[in-house]
Amino acid sequence: MGALRLVHVSDTHLSPTHGYFADNWAVFHEAMQADPPDLIVHGGDVAFNGPAAPADLAFGAAALRALGPRCLAIPGNHDIGEAPSFSRLAQPVNDARMQAWRDHVGPQWWSEDVAGWRLIGLDTALMGSELPGEAAQEAFLSEALAARGGQAAMVFVHMPPFDADPADQGFSTSVIPPAPRARFLDACVAGGVKVIACGHLHVYRRLRHRGMDIVWAPPTAMVDVRRSQQRRRRFPRPGYVEWLLEPGRAVHRLVEPPRMFVIDVSGWTATSGGTTTTLPPRA
Repeated sequence: MGALRLVHVSDTHLSPTHGYFADNWAVFHEAMQADPPDLIVHGGDVAFNGPAAPADLAFGAAALRALGPRCLAIPGNHDIGEAPSFSRLAQPVNDARMQAWRDHVGPQWWSEDVAGWRLIGLDTALMGSELPGEAAQEAFLSEALAARGGQAAMVFVHMPPFDADPADQGFSTSVIPPAPRARFLDACVAGGVKVIACGHLHVYRRLRHRGMDIVWAPPTAMVDVRRSQQRRRRFPRPGYVEWLLEPGRAVHRLVEPPRMFVIDVSGWTATSGGTTTTLPPRA
């Protein structure tokens, strides 16, 4: 039996009323239909503005279902909101937004065993939220890792654990907040996690931390060329990450389809509060 092929896609920002990124999603959909992987994991921000427009979340969920039955997803901040103390867009995660995700997409956290690997998906909006779900999710992670047997573990989260410094205590809406970050990373190391797969910052990147690979998936939607070149010295392109999983071994490659075009939103976000959620409707 060959390696299991897993595609990690993230930050698609789909909407029936704000169709700015529909063409790139169509390219992704066509690629998945032409050469179907064994499993697709969406790493969050399925929707353009799910916290304010549940129709965006429903639209995105339908797009995921159209990919086929082997598709899992975790929520991003544009699906479910943000931890209340770290809510840049005044869209705190709450019961109604969490229920909308569960109704349209599925569970906020989950585990799946494939090819000698335990895959675990988590909701980073709960991290630092002080909601009851935060403790429940932490307990789930510990239990899922403790019960993995001889399987390796790979954890999917929307927000990266950190950018440059895992000990950074500064306020940020770009990465997991400091206190839950420390608990999360400690749990991953103690539980034998080999890979953390994330997204959120709309650029591909690979880090090594305490024996774990941390791999950032690019978006299929928009990029911010100015910010990426200033912070990463990298021209960002849309795409996705393809993994090959075998017992005890995981390798990945970055896929940047030639018909998936760069949509640079830095001109808009520079004058619009750093967000695309203020864009006007577009079919």
